[in-house]
Amino acid sequence: MRSEVYREINYDNEFPDMIEGLNFDEYDENSAILYTKVNGVVTGTCRVIFDSNKKLPIDSHFSLDYLRLEHKNIAEISRLTIKHSSLGLNQEFRWLTRGVYLIIIKNSINKTVSALKGTHFKLYSKFGGLKIEKKFDTYGELLNLSIITLWDVSQISNFFKKVFLKNSQVA
Repeated sequence: MRSEVYREINYDNEFPDMIEGLNFDEYDENSAILYTKVNGVVTGTCRVIFDSNKKLPIDSHFSLDYLRLEHKNIAEISRLTIKHSSLGLNQEFRWLTRGVYLIIIKNSINKTVSALKGTHFKLYSKFGGLKIEKKFDTYGELLNLSIITLWDVSQISNFFKKVFLKNSQVA
């Protein structure tokens, strides 16, 4: 009888432990996972990992201990994936980037780190407050020039405000 009650009280649809199209790992318990859906299909994902005793995934390639001494709250932005067939900044990218920014602001994150393809830095540098911290010939499964970036969101650019925060109460 008791197990039937638990089956009736089920929030899997509202708060799923597994979301089709996303994969999970040991860092997710200290993360905010963002995703976009169009017509029921996951079209974009991103993750903000909050620093913890486990440290951050980038620490396995490049120690961030020096940042921890300077800044109380750091986070890693990872797993940005967008399904699209057009060039340029699509809606999913805008929604996810705005969501990441809001999470950073609401959680008083001082600096964020990310691993990027070197060719993507030009786009992200338009955000303002972004700098290259370290270059790698390869990083994980990225087999070309890769970079570790630091982003200070207190220095966002007018471009970022216009493209990602337009019509927002946050600026």
